Amino acid sequence: MIHTHQSKMRIGYHKDTIDKYNNFCAVILAAGLSSRMQQFKPLLPVDGRSAIEGLIEAAQTAGVGETIVVTGHRREELQPVLRKYEICEAYNQDYEQGMFTSIKTGLAAAKAKASDSFRGVLLIPVDCPLISVSVLRKMMDEAGDNFSVPTFEGKKGHPLFIPAQFMDEIIAYDGPGGLKAITDKYWDRMDRIPVNEEGCIMDMDTPEGYEDIRRFVEIGFTRTKLKVAVARRRFILIRHGETEQHAEPMFIGQYDVSLSDEGRIQMQKVGEKLAGVLQAHYAGDVRRDLFGNVIEKDMPDWSNTVYCSDLSRAKESANIIAKALQDGGAVVDDPENGVAAGDVKVKPLQGLREINLGGWDGRPIREIKEKFPVEYERRGKDLFTFKTGNESENFYDMQYRVIRCLRDILSGDDGKNIVIVSHSGVIRTVENNIKGLRIDDDWDKIEKGSYVETEGGL
Repeated sequence: MIHTHQSKMRIGYHKDTIDKYNNFCAVILAAGLSSRMQQFKPLLPVDGRSAIEGLIEAAQTAGVGETIVVTGHRREELQPVLRKYEICEAYNQDYEQGMFTSIKTGLAAAKAKASDSFRGVLLIPVDCPLISVSVLRKMMDEAGDNFSVPTFEGKKGHPLFIPAQFMDEIIAYDGPGGLKAITDKYWDRMDRIPVNEEGCIMDMDTPEGYEDIRRFVEIGFTRTKLKVAVARRRFILIRHGETEQHAEPMFIGQYDVSLSDEGRIQMQKVGEKLAGVLQAHYAGDVRRDLFGNVIEKDMPDWSNTVYCSDLSRAKESANIIAKALQDGGAVVDDPENGVAAGDVKVKPLQGLREINLGGWDGRPIREIKEKFPVEYERRGKDLFTFKTGNESENFYDMQYRVIRCLRDILSGDDGKNIVIVSHSGVIRTVENNIKGLRIDDDWDKIEKGSYVETEGGL
């Protein structure tokens, strides 16, 4: 029996069952300790029901032939839900040893129920409660002989589709790295399926993640389009100055390195240039913005805030810029037009950091090439999706983080001119996205100690 629940979350939510999906199995992982979350994740309320119930309903309504829930920690509390939906349980007695044991338990249970026409498993962590019917169906519609994942604006989400042909190898694997070791082995057999639903990349692994999901539900499962948020705004995107040099070329992402004396001079010149342009436009009878356009009276011009990455090289650059703007008379007292006298503030934000390169960060490129030749070669072939490890980011991960941070800036600042001091990858992300592009689209690189101006459409 299929239980239905009407919800705006479940895009594509219908009561019908599609026979063509009968040869797929959904495996929902709900066995973990929830240690970082500090609450039992499967039973946390999401959109008027528990996370586990929402995922079961999505799988059943999508028409998946079989749904299996892997249990472990606090197993007894899930029994009423499993009985309600007539769900097959796969108990993982080794759940304390990590998620990979649950994955293998779920795959073994799915294999035991598989028919000759079985296509594979949709692996669904209970941490990701916003996976919808339409995402599940799209994954099944496009499933082939490769692994596949949905992506939102390039960032990987869930579920992971595991073709039947790989299940025995995963179940038998007992080496380091868990499932990632297998998917890394077949990195060129991972299909990325674009979807238009942000929910598939959101997880509640931490209390902060859960609150983010709750807020996302409250605003209707969608955010204001970026082109609307940036409309009638102009952005001055400044790359930090030159940094202290190392003896040889290094991987430098979030590795913290200071400005050099040359970098400080570069930033002083940029700040003075911007201050001079602003001061010139404030003069005269007609008020104009940084770009020479007449300022509408109901549109604030200057927010008195310079936003920056919280890494040393960007933060020091921003402080130099802010002082130059203030000393150069860029701050004027004109409350009627939203401009107030006072200090130019610097606001460091973690969301504006450069890409996280994990274990490669701050290490010589020569050393990485010698110690990780296969991974280094793969990075050259797969630059935007490659990650150096579990705690690192790829460029799509960074893009999602940076644009979330940009949205937060714009929601709290109604200034017309927004100044951001950051890093090459961040500036590429912001400029391209303001133009309606993505990080992997072409971009004119800017050098350290320089800036680019761009604006959102009207």
